[in-house]
Amino acid sequence: ASVAIAVLFDDMVSRADTVAVVTGTETKSTWEDRRIVTYTRLAVERTVAGPAEKEIWVRTLGGVVGKIGQSVSGEPSFTAGARALVFISAIDGQYVVTGRAQGHYPIVEIKGQAPTLGPSPDAGALLPRRGPTISARERLVGTALEEAISTVKQARRSAQ
Repeated sequence: ASVAIAVLFDDMVSRADTVAVVTGTETKSTWEDRRIVTYTRLAVERTVAGPAEKEIWVRTLGGVVGKIGQSVSGEPSFTAGARALVFISAIDGQYVVTGRAQGHYPIVEIKGQAPTLGPSPDAGALLPRRGPTISARERLVGTALEEAISTVKQARRSAQ
């Protein structure tokens, strides 16, 4: 189980180096410092904010190596062929998802409807912040993809 304080939408936008619509293409899991980490290659379909290459390798905790698997609650997980809106930060020369699972929004596509954003499957329990604030998850989950992109761009301009 994972418990985290909800990341504010404006903080998520300002902390991320890049925000992009991506598709998972490949994953590789390996042992690092006695734990399993997974590197996922993401094809960048559309850059929303910040610089982005055509492909990015993102590091997440957990995965499967041989017959051993480790699951880390609160971490995003990517599936080959699945699209998502992600907030990405560069830390120590590696790309990670900003706010862990709170920065990962799978794109839900239902025939005849505009694509919308769903919650990351294993974000864990998110504790709300006090006061008149709105978390990234509250702002983005259930929002149409194009509206979410517009909202992120506007928030990014306001933060600069």
